[in-house]
Amino acid sequence: MSQANLFNIRYIALVIYIKERADAKTSKEANRTMKKLIYIPIVSISLLGCGQSENKPVTEAKLYADTTTKDHIEHLISEPDTSNQAIYNFMKVVIADQKLDLNYGLTLEPQPNFDLSQDDQTFLNTMLIDNKKEDIQVDTGNWVNTTSTISSSQLNKCLTKPDIKFMLEQKARLKIFSWDNSRLGFNLNNRKNWYVFSVPVFSQDKKKVVMMIRNLCPGLCGTGWTILFEKEKGEWTSQATGQWYH
Repeated sequence: MSQANLFNIRYIALVIYIKERADAKTSKEANRTMKKLIYIPIVSISLLGCGQSENKPVTEAKLYADTTTKDHIEHLISEPDTSNQAIYNFMKVVIADQKLDLNYGLTLEPQPNFDLSQDDQTFLNTMLIDNKKEDIQVDTGNWVNTTSTISSSQLNKCLTKPDIKFMLEQKARLKIFSWDNSRLGFNLNNRKNWYVFSVPVFSQDKKKVVMMIRNLCPGLCGTGWTILFEKEKGEWTSQATGQWYH
């Protein structure tokens, strides 16, 4: 029901009430009051009508619609993924590819770096593309997860300078990120074995991802490694490097 119609119904009820009072008391004052009430809603309805005028210039309305549509589209394109859904979607690939155990616990605070011995920019620069040929990848035969895994001392040189800049900017934006285990499904009650993950960061084309995984236990116990994921022909391959042990 519109605001104007609701106002009219209330007004009619009030007029009837005042009129009955006026008839009952035959009071001139009551009649004067009723006349004032008749005048007030007419003015009010006119004011409401002014605010809802349909005589808006066509050019102005069209310009507003065009601008709004354009702004909305640009907003959708540039809007950051505040839910980090892309990260959690990719973690399904990581869990399957690395055969991670969901019965393990999880540290909700991410591993800060991709490598224990150097900062992120220095580490990512070791993957900067050059003209050298890389070793042929060895297929593990794990067709279920459609991934292959390589262990080497040097990850593929597959990143461009814009890729590295893009990845470092992601890390900066995710500075206060913490894992939401309800979207991962690990056993937070397990204090004997647990994982620590760095936040996976994506290249500009979303076909390269770098992250670290640590598999820890109480005391100086555990291992860890850095992984490069590459997507080729719709399938993810993974290459691990820098594995260390306590």
